[in-house]
Amino acid sequence: MRWIDFRGIIVVAVALGAIAFAWNRIENHSGRDDAAGSASTTSTTTTTVPPTTTLSQEAANELICERARTLADNVAEIPDLAGTGPVAVLAYAFWEDIYPLTSVGARAEIDGVINYYADYLETAGPYDYDFARIIVEGDKEKLEQLVTRPAPGFEGARALIGFGCGVGMPEQPLMDAEDFADLEDRLLDDA
Repeated sequence: MRWIDFRGIIVVAVALGAIAFAWNRIENHSGRDDAAGSASTTSTTTTTVPPTTTLSQEAANELICERARTLADNVAEIPDLAGTGPVAVLAYAFWEDIYPLTSVGARAEIDGVINYYADYLETAGPYDYDFARIIVEGDKEKLEQLVTRPAPGFEGARALIGFGCGVGMPEQPLMDAEDFADLEDRLLDDA
């Protein structure tokens, strides 16, 4: 083996080791930050804080997958004609429920999904998820943003849970931008 080949192997091994070390430090450091943050806000009196019980990431992943399978089963029972509302309500509850169980690295994407569903439920819920009613009576601009553009983090979080648990996760309620514009034009012309 030539020196140049050996040197390349060493560089790759060092890079992989540095990545593993950094990942481990990040995971361990985030837990200490939480504990340090709560300790710094305590008063000067002497108190004993009971240790918090935390799940291992493997146990948390099992709970996430169990809840994902329950979500998939519940969504499968919803009739196709029910529209997007019942699925959105279940999905929102699921993502909020698993948020504390997820690793720190996945929380930004999952937070994006939670925010998306909160906005969607707030915008569409009062109109029974009827896009036509929302366009005529509600916040059509916000609805357009919610259903014609991919939500930040949505596909990444959906793929992460879907792949990790082997479960088909609900898709984002989407509509083609041109179809939305056509629907809006027809409805507003009739009004």
